[in-house]
Amino acid sequence: MKAVIQKLIAWLLGLTVLMRYLVIAVAFHVVLLLVLASIKIVAIVPAIVASFTDAALPPPTNLQDVPDDPFAAYRDFDYTGPDLGGGGTGQKGPGGTPTAGNTASILAAEARGETPTVTEVISVMSEAATAITRSSANPGGVGLESMGGLGAGTPGMKGPGGPWLGAGRMGPQRSVNLAKHGGSAATERAVLAALRWLKANQKPDGSWDCVGSNEGGTALALLAFFGHGETVDSAEFGACVQKGLEYVVAKVPEYGGVAGNMYGQGLVTFALAEGFAMSGSPALKTPLERAANFIVTSQKKPKDKAIHVGGWRYSAGEPTSDLSVSGWQIMALKSAANAGVVIPPEALDKAMKYVWAMYGKPGFGYEAPGTGASMTAVGILCAQFLGHGDDERVDGALKWVSEQKMEWETLDGFAMYYLYYGSQAMFQGGEQFWPKWNEQMREMLIKNQNSDGHWEPPPRSTEVPNLGKTPVYATALGALTLETYYRFLPMYEVLKKQKKTGPALPKPPGQ
Repeated sequence: MKAVIQKLIAWLLGLTVLMRYLVIAVAFHVVLLLVLASIKIVAIVPAIVASFTDAALPPPTNLQDVPDDPFAAYRDFDYTGPDLGGGGTGQKGPGGTPTAGNTASILAAEARGETPTVTEVISVMSEAATAITRSSANPGGVGLESMGGLGAGTPGMKGPGGPWLGAGRMGPQRSVNLAKHGGSAATERAVLAALRWLKANQKPDGSWDCVGSNEGGTALALLAFFGHGETVDSAEFGACVQKGLEYVVAKVPEYGGVAGNMYGQGLVTFALAEGFAMSGSPALKTPLERAANFIVTSQKKPKDKAIHVGGWRYSAGEPTSDLSVSGWQIMALKSAANAGVVIPPEALDKAMKYVWAMYGKPGFGYEAPGTGASMTAVGILCAQFLGHGDDERVDGALKWVSEQKMEWETLDGFAMYYLYYGSQAMFQGGEQFWPKWNEQMREMLIKNQNSDGHWEPPPRSTEVPNLGKTPVYATALGALTLETYYRFLPMYEVLKKQKKTGPALPKPPGQ
């Protein structure tokens, strides 16, 4: 080694001064590179967080060219409510117009830490959706705090509203259905105005005044909010819905009978069923089960005539039945069943036999076979909800209803009630009946809504002397009627999906 070094030194001394410097510089850099290559490089990689920020709406689309344009119904009206982030955009309908989302996090394994339950995509909801202040106490001492934070869906529910309510009432699909089935910017303006009026006129205890039954009136108002996809997590209406639910939950005692009469019983049960289906909240499950069980038990009370068996009357023990009271019980039981509550099949079978007992060609009667506008609409919808929408008697009744005149000044009987039931029945009747009905109903309700958002019943309606002291009843039914476009899927669409996906598809009310 010493000889090698001596020869190297002699070689360097034999070079010119410039060459010696060059050789030494090259050798230095080679040694430096070898040293650096031997060092272990440690890089700290931060957790990966991807965010989707707000994106502008695409350019307007000609609705005639693309009838399913999900943005069409929201382009031409101003919305003054809050910006809901992923559920809607500023100046547009809440929960309707989709954006790219507001905040969605995709977490790398390092970022999850010791939380293995975190999914890849956490949520597409803005913080505003869960920022509602919820009371820890209420009139009945029943806290609904467990309902909070459900805006992004609950396990097994497939998103907000579960598999059959949220699918059509929330997000972009609502505006698709609105445009597809004949709604418009004007109908959504009317619905929002009605909901804001209801919010402004809610009592401090969470109820709404309604002659005959505040429980029933409160349930109707809640159904109107649910029909628009509003839950306790809604930015604008969440606290209002929360208080209303606390009120009705407190009105369901351990034995299940709601104070007042069977009208209130059916409506409260109906509202609890939709509230439970849209939130999955355990706080609603037990009251719903108790209320539904009370309806089933009441149906078993002895009747004085065979024709009344299977139906319900004003009070639980009456020996007679009528189709009006029975209609609400049927809606409630069917909705409870679709929300996951076990309802004895024989109860629904007996109810359907009672509905047929009220059939008097071509329609349905109140306490006996006959044909009246309101009761025919109720009979049709009950048959549709209980799976008999293809019966020839239902088809004949739909044709009869479609031939009736619909003018605000001449509507009599319980007119708002008729518009509510009639609209749902005609909508489920399909393209043969719905377009003509919708054109008349839509323009009539929009034209006769008061500037502050509420409705009064038509002047010749018998609802005026019975319920005229408060417009809550008419306003809730008006909003529900104009929510028909997206509240439930049409039966023919559900059947089409069932053929494609098989029997495992969750069934909506009426199937």
